[in-house]
Amino acid sequence: MKKMAAVMAVFLAVVSFFGAAEVQASSDPLTNYMTNWPQMDGIGEDSGVVIDADSGAILYSLNRDIQRYPASITKIMTCLLTLENANLSDIVTMTETGMAEAYSGSSNVSPDLGEQFTVEQCLYMLMLKSGNDIASQLAEFVGGSVPAFVDMMNARAAALGCTGTHFHNAHGLPDEEHVTTAYDMALIMREALKNEEFRKIIGTQIYKVGPTNTKSESRVYENHFKLILEDSEWYYPDAIGGKTGYTDSAWRTLVGAAERDGRTLVCVVMHGPNANDFGDMQRLFEYGFNNFKKETITGADGTVLGSVTIPSNFSLSDLTAEEKDGRVDYYYEQIFVGSAEKEEAPAVTEAPAAAETPAADASSGSAAEPAESTADPAESIGGSGQASAAETPAVTETPGKNPRSGGLGSVVRILVVVLVMGVILAFLVAYKRYLDRERAKRRIRRRKKKEEEK
Repeated sequence: MKKMAAVMAVFLAVVSFFGAAEVQASSDPLTNYMTNWPQMDGIGEDSGVVIDADSGAILYSLNRDIQRYPASITKIMTCLLTLENANLSDIVTMTETGMAEAYSGSSNVSPDLGEQFTVEQCLYMLMLKSGNDIASQLAEFVGGSVPAFVDMMNARAAALGCTGTHFHNAHGLPDEEHVTTAYDMALIMREALKNEEFRKIIGTQIYKVGPTNTKSESRVYENHFKLILEDSEWYYPDAIGGKTGYTDSAWRTLVGAAERDGRTLVCVVMHGPNANDFGDMQRLFEYGFNNFKKETITGADGTVLGSVTIPSNFSLSDLTAEEKDGRVDYYYEQIFVGSAEKEEAPAVTEAPAAAETPAADASSGSAAEPAESTADPAESIGGSGQASAAETPAVTETPGKNPRSGGLGSVVRILVVVLVMGVILAFLVAYKRYLDRERAKRRIRRRKKKEEEK
């Protein structure tokens, strides 16, 4: 704890140097600390993010990169990979792999060993009932084994740009190695929404599974995502659908999407204490729809190159651009607001190499004057065909553009302070993760002890 106190003292010194708001914004760009950014009242969850599904712009951010346990929102990735690697009519047979999760106290569909379902039925039971047994069975069916499927999950997450995610199972039950972030889950949900079958599944209020090869009765499941249920107090007409999650270690987790006037938003809230997460998601959607606008990025010929989503009172001139991998990413302070393809520069016709000054005029004996810079390049050749050895004039640097002029000391000073801040904050994040893991271990030990005492 003494080391922690020393680190905090250094951190507070840095804060006092730059100003608390500026450090808060640069280290973890919470949108409520950004200059002139629309404000959002506090939500009950410890992490949250809202992004525009089209541009990828971040509209709201609260601890979006903090690693947390996802619980059953994990199943969004399980559903996506199944849709991408299996046919809806394929037959899935329950094996010991799936049956291992069909125990009392776990969300499951109470299947029989050897019972058969179509992939389509499994996906509805996965997303509406949140069947942990179905998740593991689909993992084995698609990947050949659960570990192989988990490798697919992690590879897919990395390909989507997820940097804080490590899946260790297909259902989201507690595991210290099974973590993600609010922002990573938003990226996964954004990708899943591109699949129309996924949209259909998460937007279905009630689904019926008919008799199977081992059961004569039907099963009926209602969606747990209350924003699409018309008889719910949390009903939100613009909602597309989503996925809920809960475990003792993860608390409540929630991922959802909504669409209005051609704009689609993705919202994620994590580590929530109660069912108010549905209300918080409603307010976050309203915040995103009411305070932001979409701006199209076009080329010189009018071709649409991309788009950004920015506050309603902002303009493109408020943004900074960063070229990367053939595209241009746009930012406001540290917040990503969209991207566009890099416009190809028009072809440039090179001037003749080393245009030469003509020698003395043959008829008059006087020296010919140098051609003016505005003359046609073809006219820069003297009539006599002889060229002088005059060198090309040196280029005069534009005042104020010399990168070696002035201000170097202040730049180095800022870089050193930023580096120190980065090291301190990395330590604090690592320490917080360590405490979270220790608390999770203690909870698990206490739970096991209680079970043993029973």
